[in-house]
Amino acid sequence: MRHLWLLSSLGFIAAPALAAPVVNGTKDAQYGSALAVQTVNTGFGDNSSEMDAGYAVVDSGRLYLMLTGNVEANFNRLEIWIDSKAGGQSVFDSSGNDNANRMDGLKFDAGFTADYHVIARRGTDTGNQKFDLDFANLGTQSASGYLDILAGSGLDGAGSTGTGVNGTPIEVGYNDSNIAGVDGTAPTAANQAAAAAVTTGLELSFALSDLGYAGGPINIMVAQNGGGHDFFSNQTLGGLTAPQGNLGGDGNGNFTGTAPIDFTLFSGNQYFTVVPEPSSVAFAAIALAGILQRKRRR
Repeated sequence: MRHLWLLSSLGFIAAPALAAPVVNGTKDAQYGSALAVQTVNTGFGDNSSEMDAGYAVVDSGRLYLMLTGNVEANFNRLEIWIDSKAGGQSVFDSSGNDNANRMDGLKFDAGFTADYHVIARRGTDTGNQKFDLDFANLGTQSASGYLDILAGSGLDGAGSTGTGVNGTPIEVGYNDSNIAGVDGTAPTAANQAAAAAVTTGLELSFALSDLGYAGGPINIMVAQNGGGHDFFSNQTLGGLTAPQGNLGGDGNGNFTGTAPIDFTLFSGNQYFTVVPEPSSVAFAAIALAGILQRKRRR
């Protein structure tokens, strides 16, 4: 009877897995409403480096993240921090990859402790168009970098990383077709209805096992940085309060060569939270129980 219950439970809970988002850079209906919508117009160029809204969902043992907007093809760094388990960093300490140590000392908002750091960037290097991604485990101070991961042109499309610090490939999709959303008139307030209407941008999918996830809400912070990790724009999710220009390296728009920004000095939370459906968490737990049961029978 226990085996029949396990199988029926798996069948019931696994059903939503058929509706998992397709990672291609276009927002699927499965994401639902935005968890964060941009509040200020970008200081890094309209339709160049803008983050319009953030969406996330947990499905079938993976975290799906959709960031609508544009990632400029000039190797500006899009910083993504994930708070997915107990502990973590309230003050950023880089794993040493990609010169991210220039942000060491950055202070996160109260309630956010970073466990993982993802760096996304795209551009043309000696004639080669490419999209690169870094994944860092801040707890173990280790990182893996993946180069030219998208199929097709190299700047747009879908693909996946290899494995390294992440034991399972990270799925990546990017669609650069957006010409709407926020505009380039920083530091003015954004039209949030226009920002929420954007449906294309950067999409990522991570295995929960690579995020050390054991249950509960997942916090995500997104911030647009310059190519050297040392000059932040005003594009964060959650958003900053208008009027707000670029943060630069010191929070006041100045270039200092480093960027230990103190986000506790800015009103609101510069992160957003996804609360997984109970079935999403139970799926992983029941699947694990099935594996353990089979091992006992051997």
